[in-house]
Amino acid sequence: MAALMRLSAYFQQVLPLDKLILLLCSCYLLIDACNGFLLNQFGRSFGLSALYKLLILILMLSCLSLRTAKAFLLFPALFVLLVPGPFYSWLQLGGTLAADMGLMLKLISPFIAFYYLLSLARLDKAFALQSMHRVFVINYLIVLVNFTFGALGYGYTSYLPQAHLAQVDLGSKGFFNAANELSVVLLVLSAWLLQYYWRQQKLIFLAVAASSLWCASLMLTKTGLLGTIILVLLIPLMPVLLRLNWSRLALLIFLLMVTVILLIWQAPLLLTHLGLAEKLQHIYQQQGLLGVLLSNRDKYAAEIWQMASFYYSDSHRFFGIGLIGVSEHLWKYWAESDPFDLLIFYGVAGLMFFLWIFTGFIAQNLKLCRLFSSELAATLVLLNLLLLFVSCIAGHVISSGMLWPVWGFINAAALIHCSVDTTAKKTESLHVTQ
Repeated sequence: MAALMRLSAYFQQVLPLDKLILLLCSCYLLIDACNGFLLNQFGRSFGLSALYKLLILILMLSCLSLRTAKAFLLFPALFVLLVPGPFYSWLQLGGTLAADMGLMLKLISPFIAFYYLLSLARLDKAFALQSMHRVFVINYLIVLVNFTFGALGYGYTSYLPQAHLAQVDLGSKGFFNAANELSVVLLVLSAWLLQYYWRQQKLIFLAVAASSLWCASLMLTKTGLLGTIILVLLIPLMPVLLRLNWSRLALLIFLLMVTVILLIWQAPLLLTHLGLAEKLQHIYQQQGLLGVLLSNRDKYAAEIWQMASFYYSDSHRFFGIGLIGVSEHLWKYWAESDPFDLLIFYGVAGLMFFLWIFTGFIAQNLKLCRLFSSELAATLVLLNLLLLFVSCIAGHVISSGMLWPVWGFINAAALIHCSVDTTAKKTESLHVTQ
């Protein structure tokens, strides 16, 4: 009995395993860049990034299983929810479920990171927040170094050269292989650092803002450019926005909507004056504003839906046909819109999962805004709304292999931060009373 009590007490403290997990998380974008370098130089990556992240997930799950049984049981339950449709496709078609299992693991990974950091914070809140901040700073520096190489001409361009465009150099993503995923990672890293240093050190805030805008302009993705500009402009306003009453907030939203309408109205003129926007100008002239936003994703979605309706029954599509079912008939098996793709792959369960993860994170942070007037939570409401928008029109958010560690961590950080503030206020109140 004494031995069991000692063992239980051992697991109820920060372990060397936790320090290893956080060290691995601090370098995960470096491994992604190395993965892209191997692909660029040798045409093969040898699964380096996938194996590295799988190791992180296994270690996180090991800690969760020892500390939080309820959270640990959530993950197999999610697999059971998503797997029936692809499993039935596999019974019909043969082949392998490896791609579907890998995608399902990516989908639940943000929750694993989220619950892992919360479990660590229950043992030591200060250590959890300090370690998370270190993870964000190191990975942000890795992104900056990568873009420096990109600016020098190394690595990949963001877009392939196209015959109808005179502009050959269509952005750079350095040695990262996926521009859209890199864009959302940049948004999450920037959101944390911008809100942190706006409160702590304004000069570092300006440096982060300038470097994030430089990275986004170098990459030339709509997600990176517009998202970074919105974060840089609105994060300093969060203390003011939190103090607004509903009528003033409604007026602000109305003014923002008017501004967006004016931008849309003047889109041709704006695109003409942006030296980096030849590709967007061409798409705008051919397909209009919807074409600029969707980049043919509506056409891919229509093609996938037509194929699924022709080859698969209504009941099968209700549970999803999986990556295995789409790739059997189409080489382009992603529409690159997360809600549509999850509906096709995993049916109604996939769509419900999409709604659950976004409404869960947004509702959690709205509640923290209401209860604690948390500037971090307000920033995360803005960030998650941006990610929701990107997820719908460009995909690669909840299906991203690059995003899940920092996305899970940053949403857990708001809960941890508010609990730390509450504890500090209670302690201060106690001292005053005494």
